[in-house]
Amino acid sequence: NIIPVEHEVGKYLKYGRPFFPLRFLNLLPLSHMFGQAMATFVPPMLEGVTVFMRGYNPADIVRQIRTRRVSVLVCVPKILEVLRDHLIRVAPETAAPPSVKPHVAIRWWRHRRVHRLFGFKFWAFVVGAAPLDPDLEEFWSRLGFLVIQGYGLTETAPIVTLNHPFRTRQGSVGTPIGGVEINIADDGEILVRGANVTHRYYNAPAETAAAFRDGWFHTGDIGSVGAGGHLSVKGRKKEMIVTPDGRNVFPEDVERVIGDLAGVREAAIVGASVHGQEHVHAVLVLDPGTDPDAVVREANSGLEEHQRVRACSVWPSASLPRTEGLGKLKRRELKRWVDGTSPPNATRATRVPSVEAVIARFAHGRQIGNGTTLDELGFSSLDRIELMMALERELDRSIDEMAFAKVGTVAELRALLADDGATPAPHAAAASPPAAPLRFPTWSRTRLASVVRRLALWMVLLPLTRLFAWIRVEGLDQLDTVRGPVVYAANHQSHLDAPVILAALPPSRRYSLATAAALEWFSAHFHPERHGWLARMTTGLSYTLAVLCFNIVPLPQREAGARDAMRYFGELVADGTSLLLFPEGLRTKAGEIAPFRAGVGMIASRLRVPIVPVRLEGVDRIWHQSWRMARPGRARVSFGKPLRLSGDDYRANARRVEEAVKALSFSGT
Repeated sequence: NIIPVEHEVGKYLKYGRPFFPLRFLNLLPLSHMFGQAMATFVPPMLEGVTVFMRGYNPADIVRQIRTRRVSVLVCVPKILEVLRDHLIRVAPETAAPPSVKPHVAIRWWRHRRVHRLFGFKFWAFVVGAAPLDPDLEEFWSRLGFLVIQGYGLTETAPIVTLNHPFRTRQGSVGTPIGGVEINIADDGEILVRGANVTHRYYNAPAETAAAFRDGWFHTGDIGSVGAGGHLSVKGRKKEMIVTPDGRNVFPEDVERVIGDLAGVREAAIVGASVHGQEHVHAVLVLDPGTDPDAVVREANSGLEEHQRVRACSVWPSASLPRTEGLGKLKRRELKRWVDGTSPPNATRATRVPSVEAVIARFAHGRQIGNGTTLDELGFSSLDRIELMMALERELDRSIDEMAFAKVGTVAELRALLADDGATPAPHAAAASPPAAPLRFPTWSRTRLASVVRRLALWMVLLPLTRLFAWIRVEGLDQLDTVRGPVVYAANHQSHLDAPVILAALPPSRRYSLATAAALEWFSAHFHPERHGWLARMTTGLSYTLAVLCFNIVPLPQREAGARDAMRYFGELVADGTSLLLFPEGLRTKAGEIAPFRAGVGMIASRLRVPIVPVRLEGVDRIWHQSWRMARPGRARVSFGKPLRLSGDDYRANARRVEEAVKALSFSGT
């Protein structure tokens, strides 16, 4: 597989060098052969970089493509459908097809807003693992993007055919790569042979005899070869429905028609056995109040006679069963259910929790009604993001954080979810400030900023800190047990906490540390429209100095942007930078330790880095929050045994960190 692809790629390397490295965003599982090929085999040929991400939220995918300067997205067709629906909501003008299809340069210019959204380096989708809807391919093509299809199987290692990036043909999965031959059997089945094809199945002689005959591998797919040797795949042979009059029906063709009808969320077509003969049967997931018989009548009016649906069933759950990773329909399970041979628990409706039930887990016994606001429940920004992630997980939905930030009441949240997170509730903006994308100080990660920070700490800030804080440090040996970045979680006593911890750390860890600080402290910088010129100037200056000297990262407490902050934390950790957090969210008044907020548990679990508990004592007696000036005094810093946390119970994780900090004892007096 590699040799012929590498040979073809080599012809164009000299033209591509100005654009290297090419960056691939890979959304395919690495357990899949196509995912392996596009993640580990092809990118090195192009001096490429492969980016992986978790989840399939369309807004997250677009953001990753833009911020990571991705050139090519590798995915299954379902992702293109999800992105199309998202794009139509964001840019409604993309929904209307032009009367004529102009040159690609004109298409690109006409939809430059879309290209700006994805980033101007992005230009192509590489799609495999399932058939691609021609309408979906046409949609992206008319926006000026290239859709490159391929075809292959695990048995063929995996590539059989591939569209040439500069000679693509819509509706085709390309031509055979070098060393591969294809043939079409009398019944339309695609046959393959070549050095890339395995000879047999392991310990499966019957399956081997059925699939490998006369030197050809029988793929089980139905297709045809057109002009120029381009292969088109129609569907799986075993999924093809043969009607009583002997005509073939491919489920995907019927599903495309039904899926476009109003009120239909999902549709699957299977062959139902009636008196020993197969008939076209539709399994539907519908919006509430949609009449399934009306859906079938409307669909049949646009289908060929042999394709028409003879009966339908409404699937009892919120979504059809699909495979992990690739999202392919489990047609065998659906067919068994239609034929009445599936186990009883396969047809039982999945209980979908209500919005109120999810919120109740975060409300600590408070009564919840339609008019209950998230503010009166005392939700911080991190509480909101935790709630949002729980709603996404429990309701199997993706939610836009900026729209979610404008939600005021439970009723408005329910309305937002009913609208797929596309628009906020009409009067929700009054419940919280208008949300805007949070800007992070990426300039602080430049080499120049790092040098200035190191000099400022070494020459001015740390000597000044040690002049006032006479620090005793314990537990530094605990840091020797971990390698790489960590998250330091400390109790919060004073404005001097971060300088004291920096002074206590060894130089090898001191200069690769970012400190989370409440965004609200710098409100005049982030929301200049709400403040006068003097506040804007002084706050902007103090923010810039804090970023430069202490590598401050703004963490919103009451506004949107916590999810973006955690993404930025992930970038810092990936660069080898450790994080310093104060999970209480407030400073002590009399040396007490307040309950740790769930955000530290979320960050620890999501970033999968060790948490080092840190106990501070005496810093509040050097500079109390009520004092205008610091007074010299003794302070103690103790580092505890690193913790590794996982799971979705962020509050339990936060309690573990809090208990670890409280348990730190100081030796001596």
